[in-house]
Amino acid sequence: MMDKYGVDALRLWMYSVNQPGDSKNFDEKTVKDTEGKIITLLYNVLSFYDLYRDKNLETRNYKLEPNNILDQWILVRLDQLVGDITTNLDNYKLLEPVRDMREFINDLSTWYLRRSRDRLKDGDVEAKQTLYYVLKTLAKILAPFAPFTAEDIWQKLKLPDDEISVHLVNWPKVEVLVSSDEVLETMQKVRAICTEGNALRKKLNIAVKQPLASFTVNESISKDYLDIIKDELNVKEIIIGTEFAYDTNITPELKREGDYRELVRALQDLRKEIGLTPSDVINLKISENAKQLLAGFETDLKKTVQISQIVFADGENEITVDEQVYKVSIEK
Repeated sequence: MMDKYGVDALRLWMYSVNQPGDSKNFDEKTVKDTEGKIITLLYNVLSFYDLYRDKNLETRNYKLEPNNILDQWILVRLDQLVGDITTNLDNYKLLEPVRDMREFINDLSTWYLRRSRDRLKDGDVEAKQTLYYVLKTLAKILAPFAPFTAEDIWQKLKLPDDEISVHLVNWPKVEVLVSSDEVLETMQKVRAICTEGNALRKKLNIAVKQPLASFTVNESISKDYLDIIKDELNVKEIIIGTEFAYDTNITPELKREGDYRELVRALQDLRKEIGLTPSDVINLKISENAKQLLAGFETDLKKTVQISQIVFADGENEITVDEQVYKVSIEK
């Protein structure tokens, strides 16, 4: 027997597989796939928000004028989604709204959240308020299609003076945001460039965690967008030129930074293995041969891995980075 979220997944599948009234060939695998691409992915975003949640920042009167270009972009995408779904529902269309929501939730998770993780971890007010607003609005427009899921998300996010149920809330309105078309078009270019860049890295067999000196792009784009490309492709500088190209000269300092990032990833994996949450602060014991690798990175390491103290001494676990073995222990 399906639970209530399984029933929601079945509804979403029925709405999105083809037009209402058309015959449907039921298949559990495709229903599960729909659940994963909409419900599960949305809950993953909600779970990340909850890890770094600050209820003091949550408000009903959110100011739709953030400075960060990623916040601006996701709000424009949300505005577009609300407008399209409203129009389609007014015309008794169900197929298009569900597919639009699936695409939006994918954008929210794989682009906005991935590129905003550090800001959310660092307590960026605009990022947290933007994501809160987006999640609550999604609960509202999801309600006719997946009522149980929408209600659960609403109950997790609602304020004391909010309506008691998402099904009693007014339908969201379309907000006219400045330069909406420009933001959408430019971000589309940015994502296309990043796709090309990541594909080129793979072709060159250079790990994503290995910083590179520069990446040349063939588009003239404003600095805010170039910073996104720089972070996504893990390069120190973006150069405007005639074709896509990396500077593949990996200096000793770039190599050391790449090894440091691999060590950070391994420490994060070790935290998960022993059941720590992202908010748990630890003490780190690591063998003395890590001193050179960590020189200049200690502050970043403490912040990224939630460490209160680093002691250079042999630990119980072994982490290997580029054939170098580090003996580490972590404890709360």
